[in-house]
Amino acid sequence: MKRILSYVALFLFTSVALTSCSTDDNSDNNKEVKEVLEGKNDVTFTFNHKMFGEELKYNELNKANGNNEQLNVAFLKYIISNFQLTNDKGGIYTYPKDKGYFFVDSETNDFKVTLKDVPAGYYTKVKFGVGVDQEKYLRGEGDQQEFWDLCKKHDLTWGWLTGYKFINYQGTFINGTEEEEAGFQLHIGSHGSKLDNYKEVVLNSKEEIKVSNKYAPTVDLNVETSLLLDSTNKIVLKERPSIMVDKERAPKIMDNATTMYSIGKVIIQKSL
Repeated sequence: MKRILSYVALFLFTSVALTSCSTDDNSDNNKEVKEVLEGKNDVTFTFNHKMFGEELKYNELNKANGNNEQLNVAFLKYIISNFQLTNDKGGIYTYPKDKGYFFVDSETNDFKVTLKDVPAGYYTKVKFGVGVDQEKYLRGEGDQQEFWDLCKKHDLTWGWLTGYKFINYQGTFINGTEEEEAGFQLHIGSHGSKLDNYKEVVLNSKEEIKVSNKYAPTVDLNVETSLLLDSTNKIVLKERPSIMVDKERAPKIMDNATTMYSIGKVIIQKSL
């Protein structure tokens, strides 16, 4: 009897072991084998301005925000800088600083930022700045003359001592208690070196941003513009419709700006 039980136990053990091995083999076979990526290519970010989730339409009254104010946006323009991309293994690629300052301008239909020659990889996280950091600004005008002149044409500068306008947002609005539209203008930036309003944004991508000598991806960056005034901080235009060098409100608006951005669709295009 003991011998029979021993045979039964051996049989069951062997069956379990074989089943386990078979399961492990199937698991290994089901694992996705990623394509080995080589070389480098361009990564393009397209900034899509939204208002309450829909495409922002300029020169039209939008529905009221949480401040009970309806905005009629004439234009929105801002500076984007200092890109970093993190891949699926945690490696970080920092875009060259001397090439890393860009602007977005709805008036001139400049909605795209292209990073040249990004190393191959499966990128899952994007980091960038809104505005110009102090390290760059303190290098002086001579170090950034070309970009300064370009921003000046797009009304994204003050005088040099004050510096850049990180955000230039203008239009009209109707407060819920009023009947007529009134103008608003937000010119937000650092106040020279005395008040640093430069901010950074970190975004995770649900889709991998695949880059190689064969793939040049385009990444949709959705910009929910309603959050600029109605997010972490409530900025009521009726209280002050013109905000420029304002040590109280300007930092709050820049904090709100960091909440506007999110990654939408990632389009992986084959490079020619």
